[in-house]
Amino acid sequence: MTETLIPPTAKSADDTSPLARLFTIAFETDQQDADEQSEDAKTAALDHAWSFYPDTLGKVLDEDDWTGKPAVLGAGLPPSAVSHLDGGLWLHHCTDGDEGLAFTLIAPCTCGHGYVDTALNCEEDLLQLLKELHGTGGRFPHRDASPDCGSQRRITPWPGMVPSRAARELSW
Repeated sequence: MTETLIPPTAKSADDTSPLARLFTIAFETDQQDADEQSEDAKTAALDHAWSFYPDTLGKVLDEDDWTGKPAVLGAGLPPSAVSHLDGGLWLHHCTDGDEGLAFTLIAPCTCGHGYVDTALNCEEDLLQLLKELHGTGGRFPHRDASPDCGSQRRITPWPGMVPSRAARELSW
């Protein structure tokens, strides 16, 4: 009385079968989770800006200025939000492990080939950084010494990721 089991397939001829409905639920749950994470990331960025940067970010950025992104599980990246400030400058917001919430200002390098990111600890850090960047048109001065703008080697891949051919050629 042994039956041969036929492995399930993603598409069932009968869309009302329990398996077909379970596949649909699983897909919808993943999409809802991603949408929810993106929305939560935007909300967290707004709350952080309004609470801890009330005289700067809290005055100039609103909900429409943020784009939320869901977590990237394979890379270990938490949900985050980004805001384009203009002139090639970006503000990135995410939860930073045990340290809580974090803003990172990302600005182009004066060499024109890379970006420099700087973690912001408080509103005073942001104000000081903006004063410095104002003199260079919103660009970080290029340094040949490490850490540089990453114009030669931008990002190292996360575990399990196969770097592109171009990235392998640029690796040292």
